Amino acid sequence: MQEIRRYKPSTVSRPNVPAESPTLGLTHLQFEAMLATARVSANRNDFALVAMLGLLGLRIFEACEASISDLGEEHGHRVLRVNGKGGKVVLTTLLPAVARAIERARRGNEPPAPSCAPAVAAGWTGTAPPADCTVSPRLVGSTPRGCTRTCCATPS
Repeated sequence: MQEIRRYKPSTVSRPNVPAESPTLGLTHLQFEAMLATARVSANRNDFALVAMLGLLGLRIFEACEASISDLGEEHGHRVLRVNGKGGKVVLTTLLPAVARAIERARRGNEPPAPSCAPAVAAGWTGTAPPADCTVSPRLVGSTPRGCTRTCCATPS
């Protein structure tokens, strides 16, 4: 203990560190693997956290401090209010994939609502899917994306 106290921090020589880090971050494939692992995780928040870190470029403390009350809309875009370094508050536009991940984490493990469901399905607007709907009701389970038309994809 005495040896530590007798040295002044200003006299300690520090190693030379380059101004820029040689580590550039994750490669595209590494990030995809991390997303895939987070997607199948038992914790439903993992995927939203990884999406916020990787796709929005948030720092870990910024993502962990975010809450549902920080979500909003500005000029027709979904945004997240982020408390950054130095107490700066910034609005970050949410990418659609990140917004879906956050909504999925918020909802829990509910199965997604069917797209282009028949008009008789409980809880839907009651309007039949339009003729130009890209996904027929019998194909809903086999396609990753369904119709986004409000008449058949919006719960009532």
